[in-house]
Amino acid sequence: MRAIVLIFVVLITSGCANRYSVPRPNMDNAQLRLVSIPSNNNFVTTPNDNQCISEQRAASLATLGLKANLVRRLSRINMPLYNKSISDSHQNEVYIPAGEEFTFQFNGVGITGFDPGKVSHQEGILYSWCRKMVSFTPEKDKNYEAVYDYITIDEGRETCGVTLFELTKNENGQYHREELTHYQVKHNYCAL
Repeated sequence: MRAIVLIFVVLITSGCANRYSVPRPNMDNAQLRLVSIPSNNNFVTTPNDNQCISEQRAASLATLGLKANLVRRLSRINMPLYNKSISDSHQNEVYIPAGEEFTFQFNGVGITGFDPGKVSHQEGILYSWCRKMVSFTPEKDKNYEAVYDYITIDEGRETCGVTLFELTKNENGQYHREELTHYQVKHNYCAL
């Protein structure tokens, strides 16, 4: 029985290693902080298809939200401008390849209809997914921050959105966030 438990633990923990938590040797690297403002779980992946949002399983880049604490996937690489007003579990820092297009996808899941401490037979628990894909070409040794949050669109409706910043240093040596102009957020889903 102990052998079975040990094998199970090794299999589970071996899947938790994140290849983006260390710089790749013999490659140009950049740093990327992934931030999820809503208090939900957000699985950030590197998709197989860079042209459309896929619901298929892809390589994991980071796990944000409550589940990040459970899987111990929080990564800090000492990037500037860490936002202490946002929960640690909603921020993750990774190394990404520089000098070529890099694409990643936020897969945020929200839960509605659940009110702790109250029993309601009229409302059910609903899970909603909101996915956005981001593509850009990071530069060597630069710091970037992608912020996933809800935005208001036509007729007051809300959806998820992503804003990509570069963390730049001014002439006084102070860092600040500057939104990039050369990135693309994709909204279209892949055909099933």
